[in-house]
Amino acid sequence: MQAPPSTYVQAARAFRHFFGELREAYLERETLFTQLELALLGREHVLVVGPPGTAKSAIASAVLGRIIDERNGLPSLFSKQLAESTVQTDLIGPVDFKVLTETGRTEYLTDEGMLGSEHAFLDEVFDGRDMLLRSILNVLYERELKHGRRVTSGRTECVVMTSNRYLSEVLARSPELLLAFADRLSFICFVPKSFARRESRAAMLHRYSHGARPDLRAQLSLQQVDLLQDAVTKVVVPSHVMEGVELLADALERALALQVSKLPDYVPTKYFSQRSVVKALWALKAAVVRDQIYRRPERTLEATVEDLDSLRWFFLLGGPSAGETEALLKSVVDPRERAQLEIVRLEQRAFDESLAKVRQDLGGGVEREAHALISSDELSAVDSLGRNWQPSLVSATAKSLLAKLVPGPRHAQNRAPLVSAARSLVSAQEQRLARGMAGHGEGRGGLALLSSFSEVLALCQGVPELRPGFGHLCEATARFLEGAQEMIALSAESVDFEDGLKLEGLVGLADNLEEELSQAVELGSRLAEGAPASLERLRASEVRVRGRVVTALRRRAMVAFQGNVARGRKDPLEALSVDSRRLSQLESSLAALDSSQQGLKQELLLPLGIAYARDVLTSTPFERIEQYGRAVQSVAENLRREGVSVETVFTECRDVIESRLSEHARRLTRDVGSTPPVTTSVLNGDAYVFYRGEFGANAPDGELAALLGLDGQLAPGRGASVPGFLSEAVRVAVAQVELAFVQTRVKFLRSWLTQLLTSLPPPESLTERADAERTVDRLVRSRFPMLTLKEGELVRLRGVLSLLGSMPGDLGEGARRLEQQLRGIDEDFGRFSRQVLERRAAP
Repeated sequence: MQAPPSTYVQAARAFRHFFGELREAYLERETLFTQLELALLGREHVLVVGPPGTAKSAIASAVLGRIIDERNGLPSLFSKQLAESTVQTDLIGPVDFKVLTETGRTEYLTDEGMLGSEHAFLDEVFDGRDMLLRSILNVLYERELKHGRRVTSGRTECVVMTSNRYLSEVLARSPELLLAFADRLSFICFVPKSFARRESRAAMLHRYSHGARPDLRAQLSLQQVDLLQDAVTKVVVPSHVMEGVELLADALERALALQVSKLPDYVPTKYFSQRSVVKALWALKAAVVRDQIYRRPERTLEATVEDLDSLRWFFLLGGPSAGETEALLKSVVDPRERAQLEIVRLEQRAFDESLAKVRQDLGGGVEREAHALISSDELSAVDSLGRNWQPSLVSATAKSLLAKLVPGPRHAQNRAPLVSAARSLVSAQEQRLARGMAGHGEGRGGLALLSSFSEVLALCQGVPELRPGFGHLCEATARFLEGAQEMIALSAESVDFEDGLKLEGLVGLADNLEEELSQAVELGSRLAEGAPASLERLRASEVRVRGRVVTALRRRAMVAFQGNVARGRKDPLEALSVDSRRLSQLESSLAALDSSQQGLKQELLLPLGIAYARDVLTSTPFERIEQYGRAVQSVAENLRREGVSVETVFTECRDVIESRLSEHARRLTRDVGSTPPVTTSVLNGDAYVFYRGEFGANAPDGELAALLGLDGQLAPGRGASVPGFLSEAVRVAVAQVELAFVQTRVKFLRSWLTQLLTSLPPPESLTERADAERTVDRLVRSRFPMLTLKEGELVRLRGVLSLLGSMPGDLGEGARRLEQQLRGIDEDFGRFSRQVLERRAAP
């Protein structure tokens, strides 16, 4: 809200009188006071450096300590002298221990730190540690404190920092820190040790010879400063002056960089960044208000080219005027003082030269900008587009015009031809939209056409002069899009009449149509603001078109695929793999069009998968069911890899699998010789060799377990109550063979053990230890202990019989009887061997 004129005038008068009194008290500090004035008006910060005894702290206190709040008559000032021991809580406020103890979070009472005051004075700022200073800079620039998940905004507007160090000393200690200060602080001033004029020193001595201190009575309130700060926000910066700020920043940066190459020890005071250029703009606005306060009360709040001179206080190291600097250089003794004054003189000269060049260049700003814009290119391009719509050229032209018009040229006379070209381009699009989809043989148009419409819509929406026609253009585009979507559907449905179309061609077509539909959707999203009523209509149309496209392409794919299968290939797995890859691509493309359209690949590949599985399962030779199971596993893995349903294929191949297993069971039913071993063989180990060799080849066991494992492969994930994949007849056939083989083994083992025990002396007759030793030795040579104990043959057979015992009917009953016989063999051998070993161990 703008303050009444009389209030503003009173604030300006108080501001002028306040600093005028300070200038009379502190002589030859004109630049410092000017920078302090600009900092207060622009809500910025000031760094003041110089040797001790130059009234830096006194001036800072005299300024900030005397700007009072009208509500309580007190200054809003936080003051702190930094030292090596200063910590962060000394500046931002103490830790809130109540929050810490209750929640464990670390938060600060910022009202008790510098963020709780309008102004702050930090004395001897470079005596603090580097990490502390960096944290100060972030708080000063952002004017807020981030602590955990909480962000606390501060009241700080202007902070004055002082240091007794020369900038060269700070640079030697930490150059990065000085650059950080230069980038975040708007004003840096050097206060020399001596006076340039003899009368200034004389006046100071005269005053203090009588013990008089500066008599400062002028008053300035925070509320009055607020009025002046509001005026700063109202300052208008014309485009040519804004261009001058940019040109001056660039020219000065080049000039100072040139001095760096000549003077290796020199570091420019100002770090030129995008942030510093923005700050320069606000420093210029503050300078306009200051000029109105001091020199021209009648001037309007609009910056002029003449105001660019005031940016010397922002871009340069503040210090004595040019004349005062020359006078001080003649008498200075301290080399640090001389080096600092040389920097002040160097930067002032560089600024004067850069400003003179900028003022000269600004005279031809309109022509220079017009040359850079080259708007004639757009005009000529638009003329040709009105006669022949070229999507790629339209897109490029629309993007170029939008980039040049938003935010736009600085000079209004350079904007007019660009706006004219943009209007013509919009008119050309309206004509193209009116021709519809089949205009001039363009057919469906494709991605480039839709993309060009989108770029022109963005241009019409972004340029203020074109926005009145944006709604009409959106409506026309919506009507066009409905026709475009219909053309996309028709192009998919036309493939039914194309002979010789392959799956690869359908994949490419599906991808192209999906991309076009997506482009149409993206184009439709631009219509939300200009034609919101058309969005729902376009969305419904898009859903219908996607369904039609997928249906047509799916129907044509089935025809194309079946024709390909009819031609056939010799290797079923090769056919399955090749077609799987092609159908995966097609299904992926169709799913992109409509995510609900799945299963095409499964449907078309299933016959090939069945043919492949039948071929393998019919032709694979095997001697054991375990070997056949490995073939089944290989088929399943290949089917899964190609994306074919394993369960469905195996269900279709059930007759083949059961036929092969039944045939295997019949082959195993041949009679196995069960002649009991002769007496000599039971003692010399030949019976063991016969058992392992003859029975291993002709009476194998474990087939039922392998069959059950195969059944689990063929019907994975079924519950216990669900019947298995294989029929009961196959299970019974294999179980019968298994039972017969085990019966043969048990019968042989019983005969072997009986003859062995008969051939050896009974344990009770072994009265001598030597006799027991010989009996044990003969028992070991028979290898019956090795078979039953070390190799665990009886345990293994018991496991086979346990599985057979779970079979229903006579099979299970027969297995249980054999298990009893096996247990008898185990007990007889155990009893005999235990007694013999006890005799051998007896003393």
